[in-house]
Amino acid sequence: MDQGNHGAHHQSKASRLQVRAQLSNPGVRDAAELDGRPVVDLPGGQATARQRALAFARKTYRFYEGGEVGRGDILKLLSRRAEGADPRGLDTLGLAELGEILRHFGQHISEERLLPKYAYASPGALYATQLYLEITGMDGLRPGYYYHHPVHHRLVLIGPAAAGPEPRVKVHFVGKKRAIEPVYKNNIREVLEIETGHMVGLFEEVLPGHGLDIRALEYAPATKDHLDCADEDHYLGTFELVPYAGPRPDEVDLYVQAHPGRVPDLRAGQYAYENGRLRLISDELILKKQVIAINQQVYDRASIGVSAVSRNDEDWLRYIDLGRTLQHLSMNDVNIGFMSSGYSSKSGDDLPSARRIDGILRSAGRPTGPSYFFIGGRVSDEQRLSEGMKEDLVHMKGPAEMIRDDLINFLPDYMIPNKVVVLDRLPFTANGKIDVKALAGSEATNADNDDRPYVAPRTMTERRIADLWKKAMKRETVSVEDDFFASGGNSLIAVGLINKINREFCGSLPLQVLFECPTIEKLARRVDGRDAEACSRLVPLQREGAGRPVYCWPGLGGYTMNLRTLAARMGAARPFYGVQAYGINPEEVPYATIGEMAAEDVKAIRRVQPSGPYTLWGYSFGARVAFEAAYQLEQAGERVEHLFLIAPGSPKVRSAAAPGHEREAGFGNEAYVTILFSVFAGTITGPLLERCLAEAVDEESFAAFVHRNFPDLDIDLVRRIMRVVGETFEFDYTFRELARRRIDAPITIFKARGDDYSFLENSSGYSATPPVVVDLEADHYGLLREPDIDELAGAIGDRLGTDRKEINMPHVSIKHFPVPLTEQQHSDLVSAVTKAMTSAFGCEEGSVSIILEPVAQEQWDEKVYIPEILNQKHKLNKLPNYGPAAN
Repeated sequence: MDQGNHGAHHQSKASRLQVRAQLSNPGVRDAAELDGRPVVDLPGGQATARQRALAFARKTYRFYEGGEVGRGDILKLLSRRAEGADPRGLDTLGLAELGEILRHFGQHISEERLLPKYAYASPGALYATQLYLEITGMDGLRPGYYYHHPVHHRLVLIGPAAAGPEPRVKVHFVGKKRAIEPVYKNNIREVLEIETGHMVGLFEEVLPGHGLDIRALEYAPATKDHLDCADEDHYLGTFELVPYAGPRPDEVDLYVQAHPGRVPDLRAGQYAYENGRLRLISDELILKKQVIAINQQVYDRASIGVSAVSRNDEDWLRYIDLGRTLQHLSMNDVNIGFMSSGYSSKSGDDLPSARRIDGILRSAGRPTGPSYFFIGGRVSDEQRLSEGMKEDLVHMKGPAEMIRDDLINFLPDYMIPNKVVVLDRLPFTANGKIDVKALAGSEATNADNDDRPYVAPRTMTERRIADLWKKAMKRETVSVEDDFFASGGNSLIAVGLINKINREFCGSLPLQVLFECPTIEKLARRVDGRDAEACSRLVPLQREGAGRPVYCWPGLGGYTMNLRTLAARMGAARPFYGVQAYGINPEEVPYATIGEMAAEDVKAIRRVQPSGPYTLWGYSFGARVAFEAAYQLEQAGERVEHLFLIAPGSPKVRSAAAPGHEREAGFGNEAYVTILFSVFAGTITGPLLERCLAEAVDEESFAAFVHRNFPDLDIDLVRRIMRVVGETFEFDYTFRELARRRIDAPITIFKARGDDYSFLENSSGYSATPPVVVDLEADHYGLLREPDIDELAGAIGDRLGTDRKEINMPHVSIKHFPVPLTEQQHSDLVSAVTKAMTSAFGCEEGSVSIILEPVAQEQWDEKVYIPEILNQKHKLNKLPNYGPAAN
């Protein structure tokens, strides 16, 4: 978000600097600083179902999959206010309830995501703003300044506080400079104040339900002296808890922009929200190019934008108010999600969206001020309930990575640059032309955007591999610790590099070795025989995760590199293995049948995962092997949890073959040559295909054609891949073979647009339950590439989501005449009802909610007996028998 004054991190995120920072909990106070201080473990450390659902629903949304947004939705969104209970004094607030309130500010962990989740937003997801409580007059706590530890859900006593005549809870906010500096180079104060606003906004959503509220108290920097934090840290302000007195007017102006054609009952333009209505003030919009670079793709998906403009007279509250506003709007019940996309600056580093809204407002004769712009649209229920990380993938990409992703949509694989470098400025010669020599020799183009130190080759083997690496990657310098894939390596470069290394050292490294040894240092150890264990054909495309692995077979040719993007899209919850075909590496001979292929693959899978349940996916031809592997596993008594067949049909190609010979693997069959060409080129159209069809008349001429047009591919490797394709092209189940195979596993077919029928279609009996067929808009080759991979990943996520355990959240309302219950009776009653609910519904205690509502006897008939008993007799599970005393 440091647009306009970038550090290297904001030009590229190849270093994963931000993600590493997020995983380290940078905003939390260091353990050494807290060591030896008194600690109070807060009750309620296990989040309730409601707390957890609230946190995961409040996401930063970058995808809008819930349909259209209408004018009524916008008005409902903007008019929403948190509902409050009856006001109460702080003398009734105890430690247990304080723990329940503060649990909203702690982490939530999910196996579906890499990063912890919080219920409030933080710029860069760094959570650099710390929460301190000054508490006096509360039972069980000595008067003092306490640090709230959001990871361990505890209060740490920092120092004593003077007790007053009444109980009091002050809330102090401090921004930890060291937590935010690695990612933000300017506007640090602004983003910390905005984060404080998000935290205050969360308090304002939670506290009214407890009969409490939070209000601004003072800006007193001397408070930091009591908190024992670093001098460089930013004191951000002090608030206090007070009895709830109803909604307060906000000192923020709201402007809604309707994107063209995205809000059916609003014309495109800028609307002021005033007195519960939307009034058009300008046809001008904040444009895509004026939002933060990493969110420009989100802008294309969004229906609306909202600008919050602060008009608070208190300078220290202006940016806090902006964060409060977005936090409130994000916690809505109309399924509208938001993505922050720009803000103003105190130091003159306004982002373009802030300058744009200033100009629009001035032209309309309206006041301006500090502003915060966010874009949004309708999200689905599945998105709100999801605990996954799809929305957070942007943390892995900067402008350089996004430019490279865009090029994937327009260029063939061999033309995609190995590396994209974003520069603040280009060097020019004296006559005003770009200085190409200076550009080529600059550190920015020669060095990786990485925070690892440069390590020069140290051994002869490392030096020889480094020379080959630099030529293949078109680099002037290379560190032996550089990661091949993080440095921009692709499938063709990988193939060429391994073949050159094998020739240089007279070796036989398998192609998948780069996944095991992605650096020069590790490759050298492998070449020298120091790490000599055999490479498995199960290629670890994504190693992380505690869940059961995914095993995915690639298409014809059997090379797994084109599955890397899909593996990355699936997140870090479970490992993802590509199953490479036997026959690609030297000395390997392809198996003669699908059954033999699957049998050997199953052996390899069971070495990694000895018992099920198994998750098997297959792409294109790989879908047939996945199907056969599932059959063999079930025959061995194992369970297959999911069988996903991705584009199992072949892409439709023209064929001049005689009827009955379309499946022949020969150069007289145009369809075969076209499919064989697509294995190397990733397409079945274009002038290069036409040349191939004209020139390739046999294996040698085809291999020569491919090697000539894809020079990084070693001609011997081309021949081996051709051999695998030739062997497997004709593989198919006969009607009798398929009829003998019945699979219990649920089958999902993801059908690519334009594909021919798959081997399963027009057949029956092969599955215990009918397969689910998901029709995709993406074509056979596009569905594994940007941007169509999002459609496939979303469809897979939907199918996986159907197996998620549903959360039961029983609510019990007990209405009764006012009778005095002792604290013990009250506790026993709640405990007994909770136990009954958890036993009946199989839910956690935290999922049960109970309300005891006394109703005056003179109001019983009106409020309870007539509406809930007499009128709903058919719904009652137990009818009352009041006896003669009731008369």
